[in-house]
Amino acid sequence: MATATKYSYAQLEQLWINAGGAKSLAPVAAAIAEAESGGNPQAVNPTDNNGTQTSWGLWQISNGTHAQPVPNILDPTVNASQAVAKYQANGWEPWGTYDSGAYQAYLSPGTTPDANVPTASTTAVTTQDQGSACLIAIPHTSQCIVSKEGVRLVLGGTLMAVGGFLILVGLVLVAGQSSTGQAVISATPLGRGAARAAAKTPAKPAAKPPSLYRQRQAEQAGAYREAARSRPRGRHAASDDESA
Repeated sequence: MATATKYSYAQLEQLWINAGGAKSLAPVAAAIAEAESGGNPQAVNPTDNNGTQTSWGLWQISNGTHAQPVPNILDPTVNASQAVAKYQANGWEPWGTYDSGAYQAYLSPGTTPDANVPTASTTAVTTQDQGSACLIAIPHTSQCIVSKEGVRLVLGGTLMAVGGFLILVGLVLVAGQSSTGQAVISATPLGRGAARAAAKTPAKPAAKPPSLYRQRQAEQAGAYREAARSRPRGRHAASDDESA
């Protein structure tokens, strides 16, 4: 975006001439512009005439309100054309610096007009670019508080910061899940092996109490053995001799 150019006395003379103003009046017109704006095409006075109007541009053009009198009033060629039209309608009277004589401090009748001034298309594009690049401006002035480029930079930096934070959180979560998974995997074989070993080892059957029938048989067998042991040895021997 191009920056506003501060116009010299000679360039102001040429702007007046290019806008259709009389060449003989160019020195006075240039001196008034110097006194009104200092040659700054972006000069805006929102408190002119005791705050009742805003004056715009090189020749501080106003329509008696705070609105721009015509579109692109800050374009030097447009401003010069409005100054010529105002002079043709009312003479020099609309300019307070002429009535007060303040313009005489800048008057230089012997200065030759300088033809090296920006064209109308160049200055118009500059003014439009400045307006389109500003998002929030002070009303009735050319001062920009928040530019679109500044907002883009802030939003871009914010999005990058948020994106970096989300990536960091994601990495932490992935690392946590990986550690948990490894712990589960390392513990799983041991648990399964123990389960398989337990399944292969048959459980010992619980001892069943002897049934009553078997218990009686065992008692009878024991009684028979006891009776056999208690028989007299001599009687057996005698029976054997008789049989012989």
